[in-house]
Amino acid sequence: MGKLNAIEPDTQSGNAVVELRVSADPTQLSVVRAVAGTIAGQDDFDLDAIADVRLAMDEACSFLIVRAKPDSILTCSFQHSPDHLRVRISTRTVDGEATTSRTFGWYVLETLTDSIALERDGDVTAIEFTKSKVGPDA
Repeated sequence: MGKLNAIEPDTQSGNAVVELRVSADPTQLSVVRAVAGTIAGQDDFDLDAIADVRLAMDEACSFLIVRAKPDSILTCSFQHSPDHLRVRISTRTVDGEATTSRTFGWYVLETLTDSIALERDGDVTAIEFTKSKVGPDA
């Protein structure tokens, strides 16, 4: 079962952060998608952007889950501002497993989001992306 917390506002931006922690297991993907969609919906994203956020969460979490160490926790933090949503997903991964972003799933992530980054610090791998309420072409 997932755990959802509202955390103190980020000191740099003053925007609230919501954090969700679930087992790094494919059975938790529906929970993560639902939370991401709800946050985007409450943030007044249009239906297409909400769908993009949900799909991006699915791809990013799947990317990390298949590389996760056994019994790892997937941590998802959501920080919203007036014009965009910033999402960071992290978990402990097997050494060397998450160092490449040259996959079809990564291409999908680049298409669905406005910016995306893959970071590795020790055995923790993180994906961070942003999605704007208004598309880059608007």
